[in-house]
Amino acid sequence: MKALRFLLPALFGCLFASAADRELTGSVVDANTGEPIARAHLTIRFIQAGQPAPELTMLSDADGTFKITHMPDGQYQVSCEKAGYLGANQMTAGMPPTVPPGGKQSATMVLRLTAQAAVEGIVIDDRDLPAANTFIQLVHQSVLNGRRQSQVAGGASTDETGYFRIFGLTAGSYYVSIMARVPSSKQLKPMAYPHLYYPGALDMATAQPLELKAGDDTAIKLRLPAPVPSFEVRGVIVTDSQNAGVNLVRQPPDSTYEQFQGEAAFDAKTKSFKITHVTPGTYLLTAAVPREGKSTSFATALVTVGSSDVTGLRLEPVEAGLDGTVRMEGEAAPPKWSGFISAQGERYSNGGQVDAEGKFHIPSIQPGTYRIVPQIYNAQQSCVRSVLSGGHDVRDGLTVTPGVAPEPVEVVLTSHCGSVDVSVAPSDSPLPPNPMVFLLRKSGEELALEKQGGYQGQRTGDGTPHFLVQGVAAGEYMLYVWPQDLAIEYTNAEYMKQFASYGQKVTVTEDGKSTVTVDRVLVKLGN
Repeated sequence: MKALRFLLPALFGCLFASAADRELTGSVVDANTGEPIARAHLTIRFIQAGQPAPELTMLSDADGTFKITHMPDGQYQVSCEKAGYLGANQMTAGMPPTVPPGGKQSATMVLRLTAQAAVEGIVIDDRDLPAANTFIQLVHQSVLNGRRQSQVAGGASTDETGYFRIFGLTAGSYYVSIMARVPSSKQLKPMAYPHLYYPGALDMATAQPLELKAGDDTAIKLRLPAPVPSFEVRGVIVTDSQNAGVNLVRQPPDSTYEQFQGEAAFDAKTKSFKITHVTPGTYLLTAAVPREGKSTSFATALVTVGSSDVTGLRLEPVEAGLDGTVRMEGEAAPPKWSGFISAQGERYSNGGQVDAEGKFHIPSIQPGTYRIVPQIYNAQQSCVRSVLSGGHDVRDGLTVTPGVAPEPVEVVLTSHCGSVDVSVAPSDSPLPPNPMVFLLRKSGEELALEKQGGYQGQRTGDGTPHFLVQGVAAGEYMLYVWPQDLAIEYTNAEYMKQFASYGQKVTVTEDGKSTVTVDRVLVKLGN
């Protein structure tokens, strides 16, 4: 290591012959204990506009420290990895282009690595024998656009002994999904295991999550129930494409995590599909046909599997893209529009860019109900007057019906918006990092985020924290202040009742300015 350290100045002296006496020093520590981490692998990348980005790799010393001399001017990114830890990246501020004669310019950083968590275990069948080739997934829940979403965080298959291990996990709560197959050699008639969740639940709602802390290595044992008779779902897809996919999702679905059931196959010559190893139940059958340069076409059908195969199904996919335009009410459109339109649904979200003429296309919209959310960059002081589709205002929800192409959407903006001036009442507690104002409005059975605004600093005179939210449509709102990265399910009206004491009612009028004082700031969940 010392030999490498002696070579670094010479190496960079060659790469950057004009580099002045600039140096980077730092240390790598455990994020939870603060203990130094020796022999962590560091990668330093220099960012210089219009030039290749030179790169250097090195190891931290026994005390976790590192040092590089003869640094070039500009910004640089340091990445760090160590077995048993999650990786970390840090970007530094730019080094100044000049250094005083005889002087030295230095930068210091601390890279904090978090110990990874892992889950391992054994899966046995109903006869207490190892269940090989069983697929295990860990499902982690997070909040996106105010909705709780389920995402696959990792997966692994069991080996011949029934053992599996999933590592590289962050701390958090995880559900264990189990997909097992009965070996065909052991079947007198088609049999299958139902889809399970740890420790033996049939759905996520009744499953037991694993709570993992940083550095945890949790061991579990899973026992499969007796397999049950399984059946086939067969039919044809009306398409000229050679590429199509089908899947089954048990109904009602497990939150936003959709575990496909059975084993599906599509025959491009006959346009027929077959899904085997399907256990009794009610399913949503979906056919998806991707087309180059176009939106994916979808077709769906509700299928009930009882005590026999389901055959003779016919699916006719239709293109499911959403086209639309943006215009300004009563005014000529800006010379060139610029922005993004997103369709945010309970289970799926997608979006598309707004072109210079105000047109947009959102591809591959699956059946469901969506909120159309515009973000127009060159009309920041505007707000949404209406979202029209098929002659109806669908601002509170555009429903995409299975087998029916959605009507084009027209987003109408207005410049007659209000603003909200927000002050935070004096408190002994400082504001949390990255505080934001959130304006929520009633939208059907849910709450919708109308607008959010950032911290403006201390108000001149009394020194109170100050926020300003502009471009707000006229209406009634509940206003909250919480950190930008706090995972709040704000679309869930029932969930938000626990934070009622943090909210302030506010009425916004066209071209008006509302003034609000917030007594309480939501700092963290449970505070």
